[in-house]
Amino acid sequence: MGEGQIAAARCFSGASLSFELFPYRSRMTTANAAGGITDSAAAATAIATGRKVSNQVLSLAVPGDGAELETLLEACQRQGKATGLITTCYLTDATPAAFAAHAANRFADAGAIAWQYLNRTRPDVLLGAGATGLDDQSAAAAGYSVVTDRAALQAAVPADGMKLCGVFGWGYLPYESDGLGTLPSLAEMTAQALTVLERAPQGFFLMLEGGKIDLASHGNDIVRVIGETLGFDAAVRAVLRWAQGREGDTLVLVLADHETGGLNVLGDNGPGNVPEVAWSSGNHTESPVTLYGWGATAHLVPRVRDNTQIRAITLTPAPAPGAGIGIARAVSGQAVTSWSTVSGATYRVECAADLKAPVWQTLATLNALSARMTFVDTNATARGHGFYRLRQP
Repeated sequence: MGEGQIAAARCFSGASLSFELFPYRSRMTTANAAGGITDSAAAATAIATGRKVSNQVLSLAVPGDGAELETLLEACQRQGKATGLITTCYLTDATPAAFAAHAANRFADAGAIAWQYLNRTRPDVLLGAGATGLDDQSAAAAGYSVVTDRAALQAAVPADGMKLCGVFGWGYLPYESDGLGTLPSLAEMTAQALTVLERAPQGFFLMLEGGKIDLASHGNDIVRVIGETLGFDAAVRAVLRWAQGREGDTLVLVLADHETGGLNVLGDNGPGNVPEVAWSSGNHTESPVTLYGWGATAHLVPRVRDNTQIRAITLTPAPAPGAGIGIARAVSGQAVTSWSTVSGATYRVECAADLKAPVWQTLATLNALSARMTFVDTNATARGHGFYRLRQP
C-alpha cells in the first residue's frame, strides 16, 4: 500500500482515509538486508524485530548466525500482554508469520509456521484463512475456540483466557469488491478481536493486515485495490472507535510493508468513479511508504526513516500524565507545547526564565479534554526563551 493505492481510494471515496487524518506521519524506506527490493517476509521481519534480513526469511538473523530474533508479539507476551494476528490472506502468510514464528523460508517452512502458532507462541486471537497445516481441526486440537464464518465469529462470547481462531476459507478471503458471502470483512474481524483482547489486564498487541491490497496490485487491478484499501480503512476506523479517548495508553500505527505495482494516480474522476491510473510494474517496488501514528507515543513517528525503527517506538513506554511530549515554534513565533494528560483533569501551565533559580509563572489553568493537551504561549515571542512545565493545582 503505497501513496498511489491510498490516493486511488481517496479519489473513489471522495474523502481522506481515516489514517490520513492522524496527527503524525513520516516516510520510511523498506529495503531488505542486501539493500534490494524487499519481499513481505523481510519487510515484516524488519518491522517486527528491528533487523534487516534476506528475502523469504522470517525473524531469523540471516545474514548472520541464524539465531531467532525476538518479535514485537513475543516482546509483548513477555510483558504479560495479550496478542492477536488478523489477515485477509492465509494465517501463515509472510506478514503475520514474521510476528509469531521463525523460519528460514516462508514457503518451505509453512507447516512449521502453523505448528509454532499453535504450540509455541499461541497468540490469543488468530483470524484469517486456513492453509499449510493451520485448519479448524488443528486449531481446535490446540485448545482454540474455532469459528469458520461471520455468524459464528459475531456469536463468539469473549471470556477470560479465551483463545479464538477464525479459519475463514482456504488460502485467501474473497476480495471485498467481489462480495464476501458468509465470511467476515477485515473490519468485522478487527471489531471482534478487540472484544477478546480488551479483557487482558496488562493490555494487548494486535497486528491486522489488509493483505490483498498487495495481491490486487500484483495484478494491476485498480478496482480491487480500491476495494481492499477501503476495507482496510474500515478496519482502522473500527480500531479508532474502540480507542476513542485512550490516546494516553494506546498507540495506533498504520503502515505498509512495501509498495506493489508502482501505482500513480493521473486523474481524479470524482467520488464513486475509478480514477485514471498508471502502473509501472507488477511486482514490489523500492518506493518509500508512509507511516501514520495516533496515540500514546505517536509523537515519535516523525523520527522514523526506516522500517527497522517501528519496533522501538512501539515498545517505548507511554509518557506519564504531565509529561511533555512536544514543543515547536509557530510561524508567528509563539511556542506550541504538547502534554500527556488525564482526560477531565485540571492542569496549570507554568513558565520560568531559567532553571538555576526558577521562578515559575502561571500562564494558564486548563481542563484536559482528552489524554493530550496543546498549549500555545502567545507571549513566547516577547520572552525570547523559557522553560515550561505542567502541574496539577
